Amino acid sequence: MVQEPNDKETLLKLVKQAIELLCEKNISDVVVLSSYKISSVLSENYGVDIKVDRIGRILSKIAKRNELKRLSTNIPKYKLHISRLPTLKFI
Repeated sequence: MVQEPNDKETLLKLVKQAIELLCEKNISDVVVLSSYKISSVLSENYGVDIKVDRIGRILSKIAKRNELKRLSTNIPKYKLHISRLPTLKFI
């Protein structure tokens, strides 16, 4: 495995790429985002191993900034309509 990136810009860029890839490969209008799902996409497609809790913190900031609906599960999950992807604010 590749070492975990340290700077926030690189982490944010990788999470953004993973979200875009999830939306691209999804066949429905809504994608459910979770830190575990993003972690596995980064691991499988980019060979990057980032701790799930770090991804979760980034994901929750993105969700709050974009007012994504949180699903009521033990693990935080958020609904993203694919049509909103181009207007999603990552910073």
